Amino acid sequence: MTLITSLIAFGLLTLAMVGFEIFFTYATQGFAFGFSSNRKPVDLSAFATRMKRALQNQTEAASYGAPIIAAAAFAGLTGGVETAAMLFVAGRTAFVLLYYTGITFVRVPAFLVSTLSIAYIAYVLFTTAMV
Repeated sequence: MTLITSLIAFGLLTLAMVGFEIFFTYATQGFAFGFSSNRKPVDLSAFATRMKRALQNQTEAASYGAPIIAAAAFAGLTGGVETAAMLFVAGRTAFVLLYYTGITFVRVPAFLVSTLSIAYIAYVLFTTAMV
């Protein structure tokens, strides 16, 4: 998986998460809820809360993951960096699915796979930039 493909896959994952949350909100709150300008606070179910937290975590991951992958693509890095970018997307996908299901103990390794992959790409970027 190339770096650009990894960025696209990460973006599609995030878009799917947003869409899933919107459709779930319409299904549970009614279609008019989305068009109301006077929305009242709603008690969220456990699943809806997990969806919101997963999306928040995804946007936080995007703040450090996407720029590093984009910088690596701009620098023309290949090889192990591409594998790390693929592991970042796979780790984020596993993390989101595990977060949705409420499984906590396996979620941490998925988070670590994605975070350590970005750390590796950042390390390669810094070491090649200093040469």
